[in-house]
Amino acid sequence: MCHPIVTLMEPGPEQLDPILDRKGDVVVTAGAGAGKTRTIVARYLSLLAEGLPLRSIVAITFTRKAAREMRNRVRSAMGQHLQQPNLPEDEKRRWSQLYVELDGARIDTIHSLCSEILRAHPAEADIDPRFEVLDDAQAAMMRAASIDEALAQAAQL
Repeated sequence: MCHPIVTLMEPGPEQLDPILDRKGDVVVTAGAGAGKTRTIVARYLSLLAEGLPLRSIVAITFTRKAAREMRNRVRSAMGQHLQQPNLPEDEKRRWSQLYVELDGARIDTIHSLCSEILRAHPAEADIDPRFEVLDDAQAAMMRAASIDEALAQAAQL
């Protein structure tokens, strides 16, 4: 059975398995507009509803825009749930606290998660803890320079 916060999201029958499955982690892949974000957000909320701590749940996507959208949908669903009439006081208190703590949730890109892990364990990863992740423009410039260098070396052969 779904918690009321999940029911508010109106998941379809095909979304219920990944939302409620607790046998392991879930990867959601589908075409545009298929409901991936809705499914992930509903699963995220259902895990919170079961009492898991906010920072123990990781929701990862590939782009900052998608991560921002996911976080906004979680926030919106929490806000809607908190507006429900006759919400028990302890439920209201718990979800209000989660709402306040949401900016600290691990809802982000794969790059951010990897950076967080590497910064927490630089010695084990044998890296400089002050490393920086390249932005898209820097990465494109380095890629172009590498291609130019490889082509120049190939031309000399």
